[in-house]
Amino acid sequence: MKWKLAFSAVAMLMAGAAQAQDTAKSPDGFYTVSVVPNGEGDENGSGAQALVLYSTKGKVQRRLLVSKWNDDYSRNLAGLSRPLFSLDGGYIYFNSTDASPNSSYVHQFDLKLNVIKAICAGWALRIIRTGPYRGYLLVQTHRYWDRPEGGSYNPVFLTHPSGKKIMMVPGSDNDDGELAVDPWLAKMNWRAW
Repeated sequence: MKWKLAFSAVAMLMAGAAQAQDTAKSPDGFYTVSVVPNGEGDENGSGAQALVLYSTKGKVQRRLLVSKWNDDYSRNLAGLSRPLFSLDGGYIYFNSTDASPNSSYVHQFDLKLNVIKAICAGWALRIIRTGPYRGYLLVQTHRYWDRPEGGSYNPVFLTHPSGKKIMMVPGSDNDDGELAVDPWLAKMNWRAW
């Protein structure tokens, strides 16, 4: 019986950690959005997850979408993760991916119009909160070197909400590109989360 309780406690801790990464709070604090399990789904992930908006004042919830796989990775809505609210709270950015690191994509859900828009390839990591690029995204991509020795790297780009890449974060052109983000933000005296 003790091992069952210990296992349950570990499972709850793991679920809490996974939920923390896949839950975001709106700028006004009235809502949260989460990627939640939605059943078994199929072998490609269609139906396995849902993106759900919750009111922090009660039990009101709004299912925004249910995962749906597509072989066009800009239209793939399976493998959902890491939702982020725009600074005005009108949009939710989220990532989708399948097995390939090159097939991840950032999408935008318009809460007013109930429209999903493909933004750009990569994973949205954070939203810039201060400075001249306030509201822009930090998006990590997976790329391959054109050098004879080959290899890949994972740079992070300052990205306009439309998907236009503005610049690569200095020092992020390596395997662990996201590690360059905090020093760069500190140097620029900007904040992002």
